[in-house]
Amino acid sequence: MTSLAAVQISALFGELESEVPSGPGTVRRRLPSIAALDVFAEVRFPEEEWALVIASTESLRDRDLVLANGLTCSVQHGNVEVVAQPSTDRGVFSALLADLLGHLTNTSAAPAAGVTRRITTWQRMLGRGLGQVLAPEERAGLFGELLVLRDLVVAAAPGKAVAAWSGPRGDAKDFLLGDWGLEAKTTVSRQRYPRCRIHGEDQLATDSLETLLLAHQTLRSDSTGTSLPDLVDELRGHRGLADQLTELEEALLEAGWVEAHRRHYEHERWVLDGRRFYRVVEGFPRIVDTMLPSGVSGVSYNLDLRLCGEYQVGEATVRELLGDATSRLGDGKLVRE
Repeated sequence: MTSLAAVQISALFGELESEVPSGPGTVRRRLPSIAALDVFAEVRFPEEEWALVIASTESLRDRDLVLANGLTCSVQHGNVEVVAQPSTDRGVFSALLADLLGHLTNTSAAPAAGVTRRITTWQRMLGRGLGQVLAPEERAGLFGELLVLRDLVVAAAPGKAVAAWSGPRGDAKDFLLGDWGLEAKTTVSRQRYPRCRIHGEDQLATDSLETLLLAHQTLRSDSTGTSLPDLVDELRGHRGLADQLTELEEALLEAGWVEAHRRHYEHERWVLDGRRFYRVVEGFPRIVDTMLPSGVSGVSYNLDLRLCGEYQVGEATVRELLGDATSRLGDGKLVRE
């Protein structure tokens, strides 16, 4: 199947919408498909719903999912329907369909089941308020997490690296590996010690962790640097992640990376201008839940890193601590839930 881009999908539905029938009914267009699957784009009148219909004989569990306002998915008797009401953001719908069709292209075994799993991942991602083109701060944050994944985590725990990237799952920390945790903060700034924003009383809570690190990275805009799509592609081709590509794609999507939005990020290029690590231990300036009065939660605050110098550690120490955590895990698998 030749996958369609989001802009092509939007144009296709625009054409179907213009073919208004004389009464209630459906205007349907069959899409190029892989063997054993019939795939259709539909506009339903008078509701003016847009829909993707995948006809399959696979044994799938019946379910109904609400992905976002006016955007639903239904799985019935092996058939999959994704339906958008007129109130739905059509850009999000087109990006979703482009992603699903691309997923079908790259899935040979049980493609309908693979699509339903992908839709569930979209549901989690949209539930976190993502799905649109990432804002500048979100782009820098994702770029920074991918740098940590590439430069530190893959090298120390190649078989567990993607599972350790806990940020996309909505965890309070960006990386968790056994009793080791790391929170990454990335800014685009010329200040030597800019403040970083801490979101919530759980983000710097050590809880049961043996080690918690705060990584602060500064990016500098540079036309010779690396774009977010470049970094995503580099990780997709990283030999240390060769057996985790499915998990990587799921994590990228949950983090807000939508392939259909790639062109919006290609012009923006960065180089890593600085990276500092701080070990979060007793005395480190932070707010945790035990400090808050009953009924108070969800606290966000600025952390001035100029006051954290005594807690700074070198990258060699960080690698050593991560290696120790990996050794304590042994050969057991760290499973992403």
